Amino acid sequence: MDRMFHGSAAFRFLKDLMMSHSACVVAILTVASDKARDLELELVRCTVASRKEEGCQRYVISRDMETAGRFTAEERWASTAAFEQHLETSHFRALARLLDRLDAAVQLMRVEPLDEISDGV
Repeated sequence: MDRMFHGSAAFRFLKDLMMSHSACVVAILTVASDKARDLELELVRCTVASRKEEGCQRYVISRDMETAGRFTAEERWASTAAFEQHLETSHFRALARLLDRLDAAVQLMRVEPLDEISDGV
């Protein structure tokens, strides 16, 4: 799955798609360069709160060093239920509202980390 969305519609789609026990997601978030600081501040707030959630195993936000306004989010949740609960939190909803206001382009990928596969080799 590799799809492009605008704003929070991406996360609603992903919530409907998740079926596995664990949930691993990579998102690429892009806004106009003059809105990058607004998004960055909200991403930091969301990261701090998300890492405190019970099912959060990994939550890393990175800034693209070559393209202003582009960020990546790497998330790993213990279960689909934990991911779905995350989507309902006040801090995630605040981020989703900002993504809508900024007309952010959101590219989502549901991924399977290869490190788990390589551990068994």
